[in-house]
Amino acid sequence: MPNLIIGSRGSKLALWQSNWIKEQLERIHPGLVVEIEIIKTTGDKMQEVSLAGLAGAGKGVFTKEIEDALLDRRIDLAVHSLKDLPTVLPDGLHIAAITERVDVRDALICSETLRGKVKAIRDLPQGARVGTSSLRRRAQLLHLRPDLEIIELRGNVDTRLRKVDEGQYDAIILASAGLIRLGFGERITAKIEKGEMLSAVGQGALGIESRIDDQRTNMLLEALNHWPTRYAAEAERAVLRELGGGCAVPIAAFGLVKSNQKGERLTLEALVADVDGKTLIRKSAKGSAHEGEAMGLQLAESLVAAGARELLAKRKEENAEQTERTEQTESQKRARTEKAEVEQTEIQQEARTEKPETLLSVPSVTSVRSIPYSDSEAVPVAESEVESVDPEKPLAGRRVLLTRAPKQSSEMTRMLQKLGAEVIACPTIEIKPPTTWEQLDYALVHLSWYDWLAFTSANGVEYFLRRLDELGHGRAELMSHRVCAVGRKTAEKLASEQIAVDVMPERFTAEALVEEFIKRFGVGHRLRGSRMLLPAAKVTRDVIRPAMEKIGVHVEVVEAYQTVLPSMSGAEAMKLIREANADYIIFTSPSTVGNLAAILETDHLAPHLANSRVACIGPVTSDAARLHGLEVHLQPKEHTGQAIVRALAVDSLQR
Repeated sequence: MPNLIIGSRGSKLALWQSNWIKEQLERIHPGLVVEIEIIKTTGDKMQEVSLAGLAGAGKGVFTKEIEDALLDRRIDLAVHSLKDLPTVLPDGLHIAAITERVDVRDALICSETLRGKVKAIRDLPQGARVGTSSLRRRAQLLHLRPDLEIIELRGNVDTRLRKVDEGQYDAIILASAGLIRLGFGERITAKIEKGEMLSAVGQGALGIESRIDDQRTNMLLEALNHWPTRYAAEAERAVLRELGGGCAVPIAAFGLVKSNQKGERLTLEALVADVDGKTLIRKSAKGSAHEGEAMGLQLAESLVAAGARELLAKRKEENAEQTERTEQTESQKRARTEKAEVEQTEIQQEARTEKPETLLSVPSVTSVRSIPYSDSEAVPVAESEVESVDPEKPLAGRRVLLTRAPKQSSEMTRMLQKLGAEVIACPTIEIKPPTTWEQLDYALVHLSWYDWLAFTSANGVEYFLRRLDELGHGRAELMSHRVCAVGRKTAEKLASEQIAVDVMPERFTAEALVEEFIKRFGVGHRLRGSRMLLPAAKVTRDVIRPAMEKIGVHVEVVEAYQTVLPSMSGAEAMKLIREANADYIIFTSPSTVGNLAAILETDHLAPHLANSRVACIGPVTSDAARLHGLEVHLQPKEHTGQAIVRALAVDSLQR
């Protein structure tokens, strides 16, 4: 079967959830290959803003960018914590499946000094500092314990646990489900029963979003529906939808389905509170699970009749004020950024000179005040700072950490050393044959089905041709296929194997490939309906398939090799990085970033690379670096090893 692509946030919990759905789908549907694409959302980009402040960014601050990718057909499905999913979805999208709920309760995590003394909220000491990002939790905490000091808490689960360990909080509250899924169940001091704290709408369940018209994906997802959970969650969401709430309003609801002689029965509870917890309205209802949505609407009406509307109106006024403050702050940030960009443009225009004649040549420094480089920002440099630099060895005295696989890094290493750099190998990726040749073998047997062969890496070329030879196929079989290559190195590898390349974009992105196809062949009958085989790694970010399918080319991605973690331990990697104290670290693919984070067992790499300038090949790699907390200093427009080496050389002269 063709691949399915899951869109996911980049947090450790979101990736755990997406990988779990991937495993379930591949288990239920043998032969199906599911891949994950990380998408950064507005909520991820605004970590310094409270969740209440994020209300001004619009509905779905943790889902909008993922939903845009769904509607653009860049991904096939999205996996969400159901509690993060707005009750009103964009036109064309729906919840295809809701998984079985795990522990729905909130969890109290106390500092080390309190762990042996606290068994419930009532046991917290007078005036204890409690961290939470949820207005729902804040309201219910203050309703129970008005003396508590509630402090805003943002960040991923690791960060939040670290903050309580450091003593910034006496206790924090997180969802039990997320802690258990990430293996932090032992950190829970106490689980808070629903009598004290009612859970968020949809808490503990995963919601899988897809396009309504994507019948195939919807059919594959149907098996993941857990109907007792779905009935309960839809009733909860009906309450929230009718009240018009979200993460910026203290609303809670929990439904539970049980079977008896009368069939499946639903018990539904819901509450609305003010932020300070002084007023709390709580109602419940019972009925048939199959009528859960109608029951949720009736329960919302009951809450409104008891005064919920007044509480919500007051909160909306407060949200509007918070939104105005947030927008003013963001506007000030944008103004500062725009001013800096204008100043930078003026500097570049004043200092503009011709580009170096060769890929590795660098400008003379004899009288240079600013070294221009069209692929990255030009930074003013005083003459006194560069007088002592040997223009033939611009990287002399610089240490460069290289994360590429050893087999692929030799040429880049030679280029860096030629310019004077000391190169320290820190391979975070290893290339191996695929887990099974089954997919590729099947494609090779039916090679005549395909009009095009596409390669996105030299590794794809190498392993494709190796298997072609091992199965006894002649290279002559490839003569009837047109070939496209993404990247100069890929094209050079094909040329070395005497395979002609028909299409190679000047820029190395899926969009550029589509543009090249349209320029060469148009979008008429010559392309529409044709088939393309793309041998790649299983974890390859599949952006070519959805891009090409928009112009009528069906792309089938098959596993030809795999990228795996090297045998290096976290302790070894930390020792190497610490001793290297490198001036630069080069990441050549998203996998090199993600694998380093996996080796070091962290999702925040910045503390480990605080003294190194980060250089990335391509925007996708840069996005991966930023998702792991890094600032990207260098990203040349050309996605090649030569370009990254040249960028380092120019940057070194500027510093």
